[in-house]
Amino acid sequence: MARWKRWAREFLPPDPLGGIQSGVTRQFNAKEAFKVYLAGHLVGALKLTIPDAAKILNDLKPWLKSQGFFQIHARPTLNGARNMPQHFLFIHPENEQQFSYCIRTVIQTETVENDISVKRTTFSETHMGPSKSNGDEGHPVYGHVIAVTRLYTDFLNKIEVV
Repeated sequence: MARWKRWAREFLPPDPLGGIQSGVTRQFNAKEAFKVYLAGHLVGALKLTIPDAAKILNDLKPWLKSQGFFQIHARPTLNGARNMPQHFLFIHPENEQQFSYCIRTVIQTETVENDISVKRTTFSETHMGPSKSNGDEGHPVYGHVIAVTRLYTDFLNKIEVV
């Protein structure tokens, strides 16, 4: 709970209804809650700094909004939020506080060979950031990967329990 409060203070604007010492509990809307959850994942699981996580959130805000990640959808299915394709976000550090992104969206997955569980996946790629190359040759060999749709589904499942 303490980490959530800290991340909310770091990644959201000041609470319009009260400050830290006001005694008023902050209310979150869907956009704010998922923003803090994603930022917490960047800081807690991927070990990014708070300024880097804030930069990544700011860079990805238009894309996240356009894909519906700032809205509460109907109850998630086993494969993710209803009618939402699987998105994988590749974050590549460029230089100090600059990142390039490759977003892979799964279009179709089909089984090629049943005996050895070989599958073929077709996906689209969207490139954002300073290095908008259309391939892996322009990216460094290291970076971070987030299964954004799965993270969002996990978020929806957790708030449904509450």
